[in-house]
Amino acid sequence: MSAVDSKTDVPCDSIFIVDREQMMCELLQYRFEIEGYIVDVAHDGYTALQRNLSAYSLIIVDLMDCAFTGIQFTRAVKSNTETYHVPIIILSARASEDDIVNGLDSGADDYLTKPFSSRADDYLTKPFSSRELVARVRSVIRRHRTTSGRRMSPVMRFKSLEVDLGAGTAKIDGEQISLSRTEFLILAMLLRHRNQFFERHEILKEAWEDESSTSERTVDTVISRLRKKIGDYGRHVINRQGFGYGFIE
Repeated sequence: MSAVDSKTDVPCDSIFIVDREQMMCELLQYRFEIEGYIVDVAHDGYTALQRNLSAYSLIIVDLMDCAFTGIQFTRAVKSNTETYHVPIIILSARASEDDIVNGLDSGADDYLTKPFSSRADDYLTKPFSSRELVARVRSVIRRHRTTSGRRMSPVMRFKSLEVDLGAGTAKIDGEQISLSRTEFLILAMLLRHRNQFFERHEILKEAWEDESSTSERTVDTVISRLRKKIGDYGRHVINRQGFGYGFIE
């Protein structure tokens, strides 16, 4: 295995892993290559940001307690107009609610805890964790492709807020907003059905491919983040107890 250190284009079904633990990178690379993915790795966020990240299907990043954390890396990717669309899964040993919320708030599309140590024998004796990670990667990539592959879809507008399903973009006053894939799908759903309310499980079904493995708490976190990103339009995204969320004019 070799870390990537130059900008090159990579084919579809490619994953970029950012984790400072070499053993973990090797284990993940081996697991995903068995599944047929092209895998590149970097051991720190600074090196990873030198890559052409927009060419990858998905990024897996560890939180990393170092000078440049996984949260900072995720925010950097999601704030870049060339890479904001690339889905990110945070893989971490931290399992507290605050850590998960912070991870999702940074722009990650999913958050998975490590129920295993970095030792190969411990990891390999717990195949459930690796199967779950592979399943989530497949789910996020499928969702990304489904949205990216839509053609001739209508452009929805509310005042200066514009959502283009075909291009997979959202704009305010002509300026593109940096949204994660999940945030975009939720905004599109609510804007398409203005003045209607949707329960959390309905939003999960629309915006997450495998909604059964995602908690309803995640919906609240993503919508809270979405409200902030769309500025004044965030006040139109209403949560009415007993009814759910809606975009109310």
